[in-house]
Amino acid sequence: MSSQFLAGILRAAAILLSTGFLILSVLGDALRPARGTNDLRDWLENMVIYHGYSEDEVRQVLGKSSGELGVGAGPHMGLPVVEGRLGLVPYPGGRHPRLGFLDGAIDPQRDTKLSAFTPWDPRSYVVIDLPEAIWSNLGLTYLAHTHIPTVWDRGGLQLPKVEWIRKADGSWASERRLPNVITFGARALSQSNHVELRWWLRNGTAQPLTGLKAQVCVMLGHAAGFEEQTGTNKVVQGPFSAARNPEGNRWIITAWDPIDRAWDNPPVPCLHADPRLEDCPPGATREARGWVWFWEGTDVSVELARLQREFLQKPRPVRRPLEPIPDRLVVLTFDDSVASLHSNVRPLLKQHGFGATFFITEGFSFTSNKVDYMTWPQIAELHRDGFEIGNHTRSHLSVTADTLGILQGELEHIASRCEAHGIPRPISFAYPGNAIHPAGLQLLRKAGIRWARRGAQPEYAYETGRGVAYEPTVDDPLLIPTTGDARPTWTLEDLKRAVAHAKDGRIAVLQFHGVPDREHPWVNTPPERFAEYLQWMKDNGYRGIAVRDLGGFVDPEDRPAWPWRNIEKRQAVLSAVQE
Repeated sequence: MSSQFLAGILRAAAILLSTGFLILSVLGDALRPARGTNDLRDWLENMVIYHGYSEDEVRQVLGKSSGELGVGAGPHMGLPVVEGRLGLVPYPGGRHPRLGFLDGAIDPQRDTKLSAFTPWDPRSYVVIDLPEAIWSNLGLTYLAHTHIPTVWDRGGLQLPKVEWIRKADGSWASERRLPNVITFGARALSQSNHVELRWWLRNGTAQPLTGLKAQVCVMLGHAAGFEEQTGTNKVVQGPFSAARNPEGNRWIITAWDPIDRAWDNPPVPCLHADPRLEDCPPGATREARGWVWFWEGTDVSVELARLQREFLQKPRPVRRPLEPIPDRLVVLTFDDSVASLHSNVRPLLKQHGFGATFFITEGFSFTSNKVDYMTWPQIAELHRDGFEIGNHTRSHLSVTADTLGILQGELEHIASRCEAHGIPRPISFAYPGNAIHPAGLQLLRKAGIRWARRGAQPEYAYETGRGVAYEPTVDDPLLIPTTGDARPTWTLEDLKRAVAHAKDGRIAVLQFHGVPDREHPWVNTPPERFAEYLQWMKDNGYRGIAVRDLGGFVDPEDRPAWPWRNIEKRQAVLSAVQE
């Protein structure tokens, strides 16, 4: 990409930000305004450089053309194989992915669509609609366009927009929670000549789901040589569906396991190998695996036999099942080794059956002041009671550019002290003083830390005590935000406001210090107020857990490729709302 074009993209971002354009989401389903400069830059690169969008097509997505934004036409380079992987990016919308039968897919959502670029032509791509539709015993449970009414259309419900998230392993993931608490998602990872696909569904209803199947469409209209609206260039041999170019020496093939049916639709043109799932009882998760291959050769029957052996006949990987994230799930955390955490907090947590994490430091006057700070035997007793002991560094060290060089030793000191007292090495960490630094994440992982709680900053100012909920699908597990930071001025209403975020797949994370905290009165929580908080949470069905217990709901290795992206998006949205 030329530096001139990149400069134009950044100018365009500034224009949209300065005009308040980022909040114009009410203008229709096709319009997808960016959430900040980085997001806008990515979508402009996606549309103009990868997909070669016209100015009118850019306007359909952003509301203004690339020319109006001062970007210009830009070089249409497509997306070649890079580092041994096919180009794979979210489909930006604004251009219909089909060629024909458009009335069969009105207002196509980009929520489910990915563009996979061919290895032989970086400008050619197929659009994978994953999933285009889902059926169950409830009826048409989801449809990624309008044409046939779903159960939600009949109820007058409009589903919110979702976006694909880039993960650290280079894959793309999406997740949607339906109003009846059925949650489904998809994952796609490109390799040198194919894309690995996964579709999963979790049943959050109280009744079994039967007849589960999806429609997954591989649309060929933007792949040069595959755009013919005919069935004569297709081979359907379940579980495979394949298409060839006019010369017969290049093939696009798809398959799913388990398979419902394989078929093609010449007017579109597209390929289908539609998956099915086993019946799914309440609380269970089911999944299917799929592929899209790009193959060069002439005897496709030999290649299909190879794919059958090397992909479909291999055992499915065993995945540890994760629980669905329930509403009213709250992570309780307590910082700074304050003595009242043992004397006052411990018995109340045990009384109400709540879990919690105590982040231990030997900072402040820990070593000499045993009136205000716990002893290590007391910390060990918290562990024996079933609570988690987390790492808060030896000296309450803020993670900044100046302290990165000694962070490892600070973490190791607390870890070794834990082991000396029969406590497992901590896997959870809280940033002292809520200071965070990008380079700190790698150091934490090296020290065996799997989860890290930060403050509410930078989304909210420290003084407010307010924060945002943890969103497992987009927040890095080493940048878990604080949803509520308890203060002496807090009331029950402040607690209610914080834990109200614990819904729709989001988790509230509460940060406490001493109860009371004599040495740090600005973060003190009065004991009677804390007792009121716990009683209200118990009475209203909230579940309190430790940070480590997130592992039952979230895979800590499933982290975004750009850890700071969601923080930047929140900042942009909150800034626009405040203005």
